[in-house]
Amino acid sequence: MKEKERLIIEAAMKLFARKGVSSTSIQDITNACGIPKGSFYFYFKSKDELLIKLLEQFFNHLKEKTKQIETVYDDPKKRFMKQLSVQLKEILEHKEIFITQMHENLKEHNQKIEALLQDIKSDFFHFFTTNLKEIYGRAIDKYIVDANIIIQGIFFSFIQFLVFENGVRVDEEKLAKYILQTTDDLVKGMLAKQEDPIIPADILNQILDHPQPPDHPLDILKKIKDISRSILHDEQFTISIEVLEAEIMAEQPRIPVIKGMLANLYEYPELRYFVNQMADYFQIK
Repeated sequence: MKEKERLIIEAAMKLFARKGVSSTSIQDITNACGIPKGSFYFYFKSKDELLIKLLEQFFNHLKEKTKQIETVYDDPKKRFMKQLSVQLKEILEHKEIFITQMHENLKEHNQKIEALLQDIKSDFFHFFTTNLKEIYGRAIDKYIVDANIIIQGIFFSFIQFLVFENGVRVDEEKLAKYILQTTDDLVKGMLAKQEDPIIPADILNQILDHPQPPDHPLDILKKIKDISRSILHDEQFTISIEVLEAEIMAEQPRIPVIKGMLANLYEYPELRYFVNQMADYFQIK
């Protein structure tokens, strides 16, 4: 990432958290960076594009940090506790992201932001679901949604309190251990009572498989980029990828342009599955 791009993202994070996204202008952001307003448009086409980049960058970083722990611990409880600790540390160190999400209804900005927030919600449900099942096995299946909601509630309530109460500091590992112990007590109580769950377990599929295309275009494009590293391609390929990415990030993507770039990529058999996925997303025949 280039230095000016990093400065813009960091300034936007602080301004969005303090003033809200709607009340922050591009001029506010460039003034905070000490750069001309025109420089902003070299990196981002709009404020919404910047917001998407900011959210994606942080939550991809959070997912990567969480994933790194998967192969370190064999014991599922120790692994879950360490992952919780890392997530708490990262979120509290970047509290502006959390405040920005709490500040206003970001879904009102555009469909791409709404889709991204839905993906983030699903990722957290998937993370907690995977760990609950690895720790407690099939016994938790009946109560998986109830347990998920309660544990996430505890997790995010602590984060909210610590973000807004600036004078309060906690040890992330100690808090993660407390959340794990609370989870143990909760699950043992559920399994001992064997009452009907409040939320049926089959609702989880609706949460994880929310009603939108299987993948966001940016996720599909990332897969295309990953695969392209192992195939030979020319300058036209590179240009097609760059133009496609710019159109996806635009406030009003130009469908004819996207169609043309997808036609270029369709020439590569290894990419056709993902090209068709993106065509479906944009309803291109």
